[in-house]
Amino acid sequence: MSEATVDAIESRRSWNVLFWLTTLASAAPLFAARYLPFTDLPEHVAAMATLSDLAPGGRGASYEIALGDSQYLVYHAAGALLTRAFGDAIFANQVLLSLVAIAWPLAFRSLLRAFERDERIALFAPMLFWSRALAIGFLPFVASVPVALYALALLVRTLREPSRGRWMGLALVSTLLFYTHASSFLLFGLVTALVVLARRPAWRHVLALSASLTPSALLAFSWWRRGSLHLHHETESVVRMSVGETLTAMPLWTFDMWRSHVDEACAAAWWLAFGVALFIVLRRAPKLDREAAVLAAPFAVTLALYFATPFSVGMAGYLNLRLAPLLALFALLWLRPGRDRLSNGALRLVAVTSCVAAIHAGVQVRAAERTHAEGLGALLEQVPRDAKLATLNFDARSWHTKFLPYVFAGSYHRARGGEQAGYSFADLPHWSVHHKAEARPPAWAPHWAYRPCDFSYREGGAHYDYVLVQGDVAPFIDDAPGPRFEPVARARAFTLYRKTGPAPASAEAEPDRSVCAPPPANVHASVAR
Repeated sequence: MSEATVDAIESRRSWNVLFWLTTLASAAPLFAARYLPFTDLPEHVAAMATLSDLAPGGRGASYEIALGDSQYLVYHAAGALLTRAFGDAIFANQVLLSLVAIAWPLAFRSLLRAFERDERIALFAPMLFWSRALAIGFLPFVASVPVALYALALLVRTLREPSRGRWMGLALVSTLLFYTHASSFLLFGLVTALVVLARRPAWRHVLALSASLTPSALLAFSWWRRGSLHLHHETESVVRMSVGETLTAMPLWTFDMWRSHVDEACAAAWWLAFGVALFIVLRRAPKLDREAAVLAAPFAVTLALYFATPFSVGMAGYLNLRLAPLLALFALLWLRPGRDRLSNGALRLVAVTSCVAAIHAGVQVRAAERTHAEGLGALLEQVPRDAKLATLNFDARSWHTKFLPYVFAGSYHRARGGEQAGYSFADLPHWSVHHKAEARPPAWAPHWAYRPCDFSYREGGAHYDYVLVQGDVAPFIDDAPGPRFEPVARARAFTLYRKTGPAPASAEAEPDRSVCAPPPANVHASVAR
């Protein structure tokens, strides 16, 4: 073996070590706290626990599986299996989400190999996992990204070297992708069409590809016809952003999660490394041929979807903005770093930056839990499992995260096997579990988790046994026209109230009213999203 070959092998090993270091570092902060400060995350944990209970041998609950309506089933079902294995839905979700974090760079490396690109570019991928989509808790969407990347890698390999096994693999992966998230499935479908147009494969291969994707396409069409994203009482189900607003939001939705400025500094270093690598490509005057068109297809489709997709459709929001990290990810496919000092410096810079960003994320995750949710578990242990718990958020602001971190803290009651917690996404048509008709909670405005004043003394008090209040507010008064609630425990930002008896006789004739009428003197106006 020549000296040059030995040097090449050692260089490859060193870059591989660096890749795994940054990859594992990106997943480590997910174990820095038990109660992660991602807005919707507790509801996903609750859905996993409920699906685990609904499985054969489970305890059952006041819910049912929404097989035909939801495209989150893969993430929630995988979490339910891990919940059965670990006996703890919260820890199961941490494990599942860490596997997703690791899968981001691994899947992107697989796509780079399929396109025969330098796999060292995958060093850019770990930091993109920590985006605002994660901060809000869009966990199925975040999990769908590596599935989409694997699907695209398999598509490229199959068109290059077709085989029956690969056609069957595409059918399976595309179906899994749809049941992980519809947005990534749509992206994959459009990229597939553009790649076929660019490559112009033989007709028999086009027919085989169509047959492979037909099952998932039929499932997607059936789901769309059911109208799972719409609520019948909404007057306007589609909201769009202006081009200027959408463009301005792109860098924010790629990296900006925390209120500190460390993530912004890390983002600047990431873009600097990207700029250096792009400069190297442009300096070499790349060829514009059919392969270049195929390589550009994922970025072109994502860019078009980013500007064309509405901000919200029905109850699904941030549909366009969550695509921002994918724009950065697919732009990386154009990079061709060399072995020179400048290229190696750019790659090492992004690796170090990713590790710094991961350390900072761990610090912020731990600080958010310590500030807001320390002692939350002990508080919820005082709620019997057969009880129904409501959460009222009078002040959900955070000094650490850009989004409200613990709005759905009461959903961890369901993660412990609790009967019911409100507000719950089980009221939404596209969620993986729905309330049974006989167990449906009071129907207030959608997302009343952000509007605690929707909770009424008599109707809300009749349905719920406990109330978890976030903020320095005492909403229950002695002469309320509903059941009596008294505080039983407090931990950091939360106070737990227990229903102790019926309404006083003097209030029986009064009409029902909101817990904010008259409002407590110290209600904060910060609960709007």
